[in-house]
Amino acid sequence: MAPPPNASLALYLKSIIYMPFSLRILCLTNLFCWMAHVCYSLYFTDFVGEAVFNGDPTGIEGSESRQLYEEGIRFGCWGMSMYSLCCACYSLVIEKFIKRFGAKYVYVGGLLVYSSGMILMAITKHKVGVILFSGTAGVMYSTLFTMPYLLVAHYHAKKTFQPSSDLCTISAPDKQVRGLGTDVAIVSSMVFLAQFILSMGIGSVVSISGTTTSVVVAASLLATFGAISATQVMYLDL
Repeated sequence: MAPPPNASLALYLKSIIYMPFSLRILCLTNLFCWMAHVCYSLYFTDFVGEAVFNGDPTGIEGSESRQLYEEGIRFGCWGMSMYSLCCACYSLVIEKFIKRFGAKYVYVGGLLVYSSGMILMAITKHKVGVILFSGTAGVMYSTLFTMPYLLVAHYHAKKTFQPSSDLCTISAPDKQVRGLGTDVAIVSSMVFLAQFILSMGIGSVVSISGTTTSVVVAASLLATFGAISATQVMYLDL
């Protein structure tokens, strides 16, 4: 699609800043999702070593507490393996789920599955739970790399970016500055914003709570916020 004749860098940047509400809410949802997932991917093995195995990373080399922590780290890798396996398996069927149940139920449902898995893992603090509930992170990861981009592509294919007050849709202009590649990049950039926000605050959360379990609880809460946000996403007829 060709840009309008008066296209300029300033107009292009303005189209990003003042993007349609449908894209803003999708970015917010993706931000919550990435924050929830980064909590798991970066701090999961620490949680297993400290909260599940009752180890201490600051223990003296060779001490029982240090050995328990290292054993927990190794065991946590099995949980990460389950996460990868479930991600691969769910990726094979997510498209069929979308066709059968609709994009909204798959998106919101995937986030709630992850949220439930994380809170149950935090409550049980058991080896079996580490393996079993890590599978929900695979569902989350597959959802992260499927739903946002599917929706963005759908908006551009339909040339529709926001609903009107009477529940009809308003088509985008025939010529626009912001293209599919830009919108995909904007949605993708939420992962970097999520990492930045967590790097600024998650350490304080652990220090105040005194346990890495708080990180898993935070992952559950953030996924819940993402699910709530996902209910406001525009799905059109997808």
